Amino acid sequence: MKPLIALFKTPNGYYLFDACKDEIIPIKDTSFEHLRCQYLDKGKPSSTIPHELMELKLNGYLSEERAVSEVRHIYSDYLEVFLERKLSMITLQLTQNCNFRCKYCIYSEDHSLRQRSHTNKNMSKDTAKKAIEFLRAHAVDSPKVNIGFYGGEPLLEFSLLKEIVTYSKNCFVGKNLTYSLTTNGTLLTDEVIHFCDDHDVSLMISLDGPKEINDINRVFADGAGTFDSVIERVNRLREIAPHYAQKLQISMVIDPKNDFDCINEICMDDDALRKLNIQPSLVEREYGDEKTTYSEEYICKLEYQRFLAILAYYGRYSETRVSPIAENWLVRVINDCSRICKLSSLRKEDAPSGPCIPGKLRLFVNVDGDLFPCERVSEKSSAMCIGSVDSGFDLNRAYEILNIGALTETECKECWCFRYCISCAKKADDITGHLSASSKLSFCGDILAETYAKIQQYLVFTEIPQFYAYQFRRKEENA
Repeated sequence: MKPLIALFKTPNGYYLFDACKDEIIPIKDTSFEHLRCQYLDKGKPSSTIPHELMELKLNGYLSEERAVSEVRHIYSDYLEVFLERKLSMITLQLTQNCNFRCKYCIYSEDHSLRQRSHTNKNMSKDTAKKAIEFLRAHAVDSPKVNIGFYGGEPLLEFSLLKEIVTYSKNCFVGKNLTYSLTTNGTLLTDEVIHFCDDHDVSLMISLDGPKEINDINRVFADGAGTFDSVIERVNRLREIAPHYAQKLQISMVIDPKNDFDCINEICMDDDALRKLNIQPSLVEREYGDEKTTYSEEYICKLEYQRFLAILAYYGRYSETRVSPIAENWLVRVINDCSRICKLSSLRKEDAPSGPCIPGKLRLFVNVDGDLFPCERVSEKSSAMCIGSVDSGFDLNRAYEILNIGALTETECKECWCFRYCISCAKKADDITGHLSASSKLSFCGDILAETYAKIQQYLVFTEIPQFYAYQFRRKEENA
């Protein structure tokens, strides 16, 4: 049996990550090579074990014993309390209809049989009220609650949205109540803008880049491009509600087959958009039959922009010339770095960190009143349905989703990535009505690579104050 370790090499050093202890230890190059050969099958190890490794073993590192004896989520015993009393957000699917037919949309008729298609179904007033009352009954211990509006395109049902806002204000007296709206932006009439401004609705509009990029995928139902219509509405928003417009968020779905510089162009050249909170994400294909592919040109240009973002962070490059997309990446890297090696070591009863508490943070209610952990899972999958506004939570189903690590218990116990795994239950959903171990395992390679990259980035950032002291001082002086 091998110890649960991973090895890292940077331009300045060699490191051992001991998964059982959740610690990264700097080691000598001779120790690195010995471990690499002995445990990672990268050659024949030397017959003499380096003294440094012997010392580490004496101090409990490099243990071949398994710290985890049972894969079970730490919140398993508190699941009912979380769901019955501590909800903080609900997302309402006002309609399954949409005036767009985005080519990457998981709801497109020809995209995948694993997810529902666009329909003309709308949420009834009765179901909407039940959903609000459900949130009130299950948010007893939550001082803050948020109601999100989702679709399809939720502004197709603007009249229902207004009724929900009025009804919810009467339901949540005494709580900090907020609203959020995800929209394609084309239905932002003056009435909608003023209503959202008056009720401080957090507004997110989807826009994938300049016209030549956006209109490749984001099209109307008749196939026409949408960029001009969206920008017209955004400009109108700025004109009649300038203060509210400053809070606007842009959801930018990036297809890495396209030219990154072209995607980035709208962020850099449109000064008003640049100042907004741009939330980039890669096109999602988990429920589709097509793999996400990256062009070599896209990768090279993206990495260059990330390099410039790091230089700017340390005062060596103008922040005004940095891509907002790269800035967003850097913020996430820094947040990831703050977590690494600050979690607890592995426990006898433990679970990979991927699954959230289903429904606790982003409970999704579809047009029929069925409950799902969030809006990203398949509405066709009975394995993902955790109840309804009429019957309440299905705690057994929620428990199964929370404990998806048990599906692959043997593999998880043998994985160095255990504490940093980001495998959510959706990755185990093969739309058969059951959660699948093989489906979950099919994502492990990508998760391992992503986690390895995060730790590599963490090491680089921790080395900078030591090996690049001048640059680090420049950042501190400019702060």
